[in-house]
Amino acid sequence: MRNQIYPFHYNQIASRHDTLSLRHESKPMPPSDPQSPQNQSNPLVAAMLLAATGGMLDAIVYLNHGHVFANAMTGNVIFLGIAIIGRDWATIVPHLAPLVGFLAGVAASKHMRTRLSEGAVLRIGLTSETIALFLIGWLPLTFPHMAFTLITAFVSAFQVSIYRRVERFTFNSTFVTGNLRDMTDGLYDALRPTSPEVREKGLAQATDLGLICLCFLAGAVIGAWAAPRFGNRALWFTEPLLLAVLLHRLRHPS
Repeated sequence: MRNQIYPFHYNQIASRHDTLSLRHESKPMPPSDPQSPQNQSNPLVAAMLLAATGGMLDAIVYLNHGHVFANAMTGNVIFLGIAIIGRDWATIVPHLAPLVGFLAGVAASKHMRTRLSEGAVLRIGLTSETIALFLIGWLPLTFPHMAFTLITAFVSAFQVSIYRRVERFTFNSTFVTGNLRDMTDGLYDALRPTSPEVREKGLAQATDLGLICLCFLAGAVIGAWAAPRFGNRALWFTEPLLLAVLLHRLRHPS
């Protein structure tokens, strides 16, 4: 009865409802934040310097502090599993320390990114790592290994959490598994018969990530050479590299 008396009224309501539904469905997604770590790119030279730092840190900490890694949490988890199966209780806790420090560093970095701009987080994280590595370089080799690896893993976690892109590609500055995979993917695209754009991007990806992997290896070699000769002061070999990246970040904050 109501539909017969007020046909225009109900048709108008239905039309407006359909229009609103279409507008809601076609609403564009908000653009991604270009300042997030996932989207913010770093120059290739900075990525290479950070990768060399990562290789040095792992070699120095592994050789001088109980055969655990400062950055390579995969290795620490494997060593932890082996210790658990072997009931080697004396090494279980030492392998837990860098894991705890790494998780705390990632959480702290995430907390900072919710309160500060990405540029500020990048500068604070890199400055903290530079200062911390300089200070613990003064510590003697008799300093407790667990405390040393916990501190190192904490400050290194800022680096792996914040610096995630080099030019157009994702990368990791503290371990090379993903970098080797992406380098191989890029090399395959560069060599297979496909469009020039795909080959160009593949070649650039293989070149960038290959150089980063080589710098990580070079850092590990330098760290392995310096660790038995300089003790914890071998960490100071990372300082020029970190300062160079920090200086670039200060001169080019965006």
